[in-house]
Amino acid sequence: MFIRKKILMIVLSLIIILSISGCTTENQLNGDENLNNDDESTLNNESGKIYSTLLIDDYNGLKMDELNNYDISLEFNPDSKTYTAEQKIRYINNEDVSLEEIYFHLYPNTFRKKETAPFLFDSFESAFPNGFDSGYIDISEVSINQESITNFETSGTGETILKIPLISNLEPKKSVEISMKYTVKLPSAQDRFGYGQNTFNFGNWYPIAAVYDDEGWNLDPYYSIGDPFYSDTSNYNVTIKAPKDIKIASSGNITSEKVQGDSKIWNIEAKLMRDFAWVASKDFKVIEKDVDGTLVQVYVLKDNESINNYAAEAAFNSIEIFNRVFGKYPYGQYSVVATSFPSGMEYPGIVFIGEKYYNNTYKGYLETVIVHETGHQWWYSLVGNDEVDEAWLDESITSYSEVIYADEKYGDDTAETYYKSSTENSYNSIANSLTDKVVLKKLSEFTNWDDYGALAYNRGAMFIHEIEERYGEETLYRILNEYYNKYKFLNATTDDFVEVCEEITGQDFEPLVDEFLYGK
Repeated sequence: MFIRKKILMIVLSLIIILSISGCTTENQLNGDENLNNDDESTLNNESGKIYSTLLIDDYNGLKMDELNNYDISLEFNPDSKTYTAEQKIRYINNEDVSLEEIYFHLYPNTFRKKETAPFLFDSFESAFPNGFDSGYIDISEVSINQESITNFETSGTGETILKIPLISNLEPKKSVEISMKYTVKLPSAQDRFGYGQNTFNFGNWYPIAAVYDDEGWNLDPYYSIGDPFYSDTSNYNVTIKAPKDIKIASSGNITSEKVQGDSKIWNIEAKLMRDFAWVASKDFKVIEKDVDGTLVQVYVLKDNESINNYAAEAAFNSIEIFNRVFGKYPYGQYSVVATSFPSGMEYPGIVFIGEKYYNNTYKGYLETVIVHETGHQWWYSLVGNDEVDEAWLDESITSYSEVIYADEKYGDDTAETYYKSSTENSYNSIANSLTDKVVLKKLSEFTNWDDYGALAYNRGAMFIHEIEERYGEETLYRILNEYYNKYKFLNATTDDFVEVCEEITGQDFEPLVDEFLYGK
């Protein structure tokens, strides 16, 4: 996620909110350049062409039949802000121990009460500008291998953990089919999950299996700081029914949509994705272009051709540059969506971009947030990590991906200026106020968005920059390319990243890790 605090918290930085300072730049890479939309980009393209779900054959050792598989069918009522769903999960035990129960995260429940609702940037009023109206998920039925059970239970902060005891132990490499029926209400939150004036945001909206790793089940709450999510790569088949005047952007590929009376039904396939998100609106217009075999679709809300095309070019350029530097983006579709979300938020195959930035005043910041969230398609979506325990790992590499984009698009001088203002100067201006300068720590150990932004984004990005300074751009690119290819679709750790660095450079990274990640 691209945090607004990264900009707001540093008064001395060159990156200042324009509405306050009246400056003409806001963390921008090159807001004055005129970007022209070429003939391949069209509004409301109705070609009907279905792009391949996957553009690659190498699944990094994963086998399709060994992945969890989600089949979700839902009906959305925008008037009541509710949906009903039936969900079937084929869960595979890929661990070396037998499992007595399976846990799921019920993230919508965190919005059930004002006391547990996670709001971004320490501002309840900005998340709920029209006052608090709760959201929740109610599980009405659960069955295991088509046998109904009643002993499932919810627990955890905000009742966000669902425990399903199994009828019999699930042995390694065996599977079980878990079916659920549930009703969900969206909160009045301009957030990952909720709605604003123009869009309905469906991020973290369904029961998703918790990760079982060497520490056991990961059952962390929905923290207000950071992106408190951790999930395994899975396959999704989702069917959405909604009023026919609604338009949808989603993870994966929309393989069909058909009108049925006053409704429309979308069938969506999302293979090898660790999460699934979507956005609904009556007002979307779409600019799209084929970039290296991926259909990049930019969903806009306002009739501002210049800024809309500018946003589209930022998305197109990001995919092209990161394809070249990091490695091939494997999905056939990528959506960049203007929403009521206040900043930027990443999900596999789709990102949420704050609609308020689609104007000339915030032009430079609009480009940057699109670049940042697109970078997350590699660092989080494809190379996964535990964002609760090691938040720096995806956020810092993604933050430095902004610098790489600036270098590849605008040249070394622009990239260096951008790095110093957005990262180095920002961190240095707040460093003296930090009592704990450890980057590698759990979300619960951060105080607020100020130290989280300074450490998980800026200080970690300084670590990546130091690698480039010591070993050169070519070596850094080799490290990122190797890290991507070795861990795409998997969950990586800090140790995994450091190991790649040491393999490529032939150097011991312990001193750098101690300095930048542990503050020694």
